[in-house]
Amino acid sequence: MFDTHAVARTLTEADLTPAQADAITDAVRLAAEHDATAVDVETLATKADVAAVQADVAGVESALKADIAAVHTELKVEIADVKVEVADVKANVTALEARLGAEIAAAESRLIKWMVGIAFTLAGLLTAAGTAVFVALLRTLG
Repeated sequence: MFDTHAVARTLTEADLTPAQADAITDAVRLAAEHDATAVDVETLATKADVAAVQADVAGVESALKADIAAVHTELKVEIADVKVEVADVKANVTALEARLGAEIAAAESRLIKWMVGIAFTLAGLLTAAGTAVFVALLRTLG
């Protein structure tokens, strides 16, 4: 049993006020009643409990490593597939560039042929018109 009166008297003899002595005495009494060092045995973990948790953690770690490895492998495959697709797109673009280049060259060739044909036709028309004007002028003068 805790003698609060004796503790309070000892504290007041040590020059504490009675209020301070009572407050300290009450705090010490409450701590003694509760026994601050008491441990709830039901919440303690045994070595077997710790080993089981460690085994669970190791299992989770192993599963995570396996999942990460699987995702890594899947990503490698997907990256390789994307590289193949990019190469196909590049080949298609190159082929399209070549085809368009050939079509543009053919269109230029046809355009030049038409322009030359039109130029000769205009030259012929101008020559004929000039000749007709010249003949008419000669008839008028002559």
